Amino acid sequence: MSGKVFLSGPDQREIKMSTKAVQKTITSIDHALTNGFSFLIVLGGTLMTLTVVVQVLLRYVFKQPLFGLEEFSRLVAIWIYFLGAVFSTKTDNHVQGDVANKYITGERARIVLRTIVWIICLVTCILFLYHSGTYSWWIYGTGERTTGLWWPRIISVSSMFFGAFFMTLYSLANVIKYTTTALNYKENR
Repeated sequence: MSGKVFLSGPDQREIKMSTKAVQKTITSIDHALTNGFSFLIVLGGTLMTLTVVVQVLLRYVFKQPLFGLEEFSRLVAIWIYFLGAVFSTKTDNHVQGDVANKYITGERARIVLRTIVWIICLVTCILFLYHSGTYSWWIYGTGERTTGLWWPRIISVSSMFFGAFFMTLYSLANVIKYTTTALNYKENR
């Protein structure tokens, strides 16, 4: 007896149906996250632009700067930065040096190279997740506040952990995607 279990008929169909339901749910969640991230990036960019314009007008035209506006602008900027990093990881649009593609001509070799690059990215993101989580937890424990408006610093520091979490998740998805593509690659002859 080999220990293998063979499914027949209805059992296979049930597994396929449940797999499709899980994939549909994950796709829906991913779509909602993408729309949410896009909306927050646009909203944040608009808010940051408005706060900078208002601050410049108040400071240099009216000679009456508004206390705390720079701090708010920095807070929005840091969140935009990490949301953008998440979005570019998801869409595989990070700035990349593709020098190797000039020297590697085989499509399968390029896919394997992309897989290796994404594995390195995943390891880097896991390290970033660990350290940003540790730092966020420490900041949360200290109760540290900002110097101007006395907001909890965890609001800005948690953007690192948030970004690292989703970058790790999307890096893992890219590793799976490229590994699957590399394993299933068939050359066209």
